[in-house]
Amino acid sequence: MDRAGLIALAVTSVIFSSCAQAQTYEGHFYGGAQYSYMTVDRGAVNNARLNGYTLRGGAVLHQLFSVEVRAGQALGDDSYRDIKVENDFYYGGYLLMTLPLEGPVTPYGIGGYGYVENDFNGNTQRDDGASYGFGFDYAADSHLGLNLEYLRLADNDYTQQELISLGVTYHF
Repeated sequence: MDRAGLIALAVTSVIFSSCAQAQTYEGHFYGGAQYSYMTVDRGAVNNARLNGYTLRGGAVLHQLFSVEVRAGQALGDDSYRDIKVENDFYYGGYLLMTLPLEGPVTPYGIGGYGYVENDFNGNTQRDDGASYGFGFDYAADSHLGLNLEYLRLADNDYTQQELISLGVTYHF
């Protein structure tokens, strides 16, 4: 076999092995939405409570690991000691580690980077840093899932902001 034939065979083998792997892990890409309950601690503000939404999209790299991006915002505002608290938006990039268990419920850990922009009495404050948490996915069928999650959205010297979310996910 000549060199071009060997290269063609190698490329074909890689393509077909990728297709076989794609069939093994159903739903390589996914998207979803979550309803989120947010708490904000920053400076004089302690435990301001906001409700919002999160949009998420990701890719399953392996049955144990996924990568994901998220963006969202809180709707409305809250006040703490006459300080009006509003969330403009938040986003982040994450790595999820899933425990491979039998059955429809799958626990996971999540970690990455989070960025949050809030207004306190009209003054914009930006915070970022480590973002981490855990959750549970429930597979309703081969494409549709539900999830419950706790996420420390931003954790640094100035702020601690948390989300407790309930959501739906669709695997493509």
